[in-house]
Amino acid sequence: MTPGMRAAMACLVAGLGGCGGSGGLPMPSPQVSTPTVPAPVPPPGTGVSVLADGTLSGRVYELVGDARQMVGIENVAVYCEQCGESTHSYAYTDARGEYVFPPGVWTEGRPASFPARILVRKDGYEDPPGLPKTTPPNPTGAGWREVAIVGDTRFEMELVRR
Repeated sequence: MTPGMRAAMACLVAGLGGCGGSGGLPMPSPQVSTPTVPAPVPPPGTGVSVLADGTLSGRVYELVGDARQMVGIENVAVYCEQCGESTHSYAYTDARGEYVFPPGVWTEGRPASFPARILVRKDGYEDPPGLPKTTPPNPTGAGWREVAIVGDTRFEMELVRR
C-alpha cells in the first residue's frame, strides 16, 4: 500500500474530518468503535491484469420442434466485460447465431480459470430454466453467464422464446 493510499484510508477511518491539506492526519478517538466488515477476497492470482491471448466465440441458439433441434438466433447482443483490447465489448450474432469477439482477454489479476462475465440479450427471448448461478463477484440476474476463457474458447448459449 502506498503512503497516499494509507493517508486516504486514515481519512476514511477518521470520518473524513480534518483531511485534505491540514498537513497532519487526525487520529480516531479511542472511544469510537468502527465495526469492521471483511472485504471480499478475490480469487488468488497475480494481482495484475494482462491482456491474455485468446478469443471468445460461439453460438446463441434455441431448441425447436419435437426433435429439439438447435437453431441459431440472429442479431443477439452478446456482451463480454473482459474481451478485446478495449474491454466492455459487444458482439452480435449472424444469421447462423454465431458471434466472435476481438482477440484478447483481460485477466483482471485472476487466474485464467476464473470465469469471465458474459451477458446475452434479445427481445422476445429469455434464459432457459436451470442455468447455474454465477461466481461472485460476477453479476447475477437475467442474461448473465460466465465462461473461463483460456486461449481460443467457444461458448454456446441457449435462449428460449417468451
